[in-house]
Amino acid sequence: VPPRRHSGTRCPAAFHEQRRSLERARTEDYLKRKIRSRPERAELVRMHILEETSAEPSLQAKQLQLKRARLADDLNDKISHRPGPMDLIHKNILPIHSSIKQAIIGTFTSNTSYLFKHLPAPVGGVKGGLECWTPSPACSSGRS
Repeated sequence: VPPRRHSGTRCPAAFHEQRRSLERARTEDYLKRKIRSRPERAELVRMHILEETSAEPSLQAKQLQLKRARLADDLNDKISHRPGPMDLIHKNILPIHSSIKQAIIGTFTSNTSYLFKHLPAPVGGVKGGLECWTPSPACSSGRS
């Protein structure tokens, strides 16, 4: 006599298969809802998630690499042409005490490294400013 099967009992394999099927259906519904409610391309560009570009999607990564390389080259070029401390002193952009400025202009114009190695520390530390390289009543008063 073959074993009797009860229609009301479920074996564990069938139960797990039904559970996986329900989880897949739930995930599918969730993804469909997300796709329906996703922002438009213009909104993603406005939020800086996507770049505004007319290039083909397959070329956008290369376009971004080229843009970054161009920016890096421009920055390196600007840094290489940046004026040194002597230029800034001559243009009165880097303020220093007048007696030292005269020494710089008269004596040490060609030897910047010597000048900055042998200058005394600024009065009042870094927060005192670069205009106070030597102790004087005008520079040291009111500074801590």
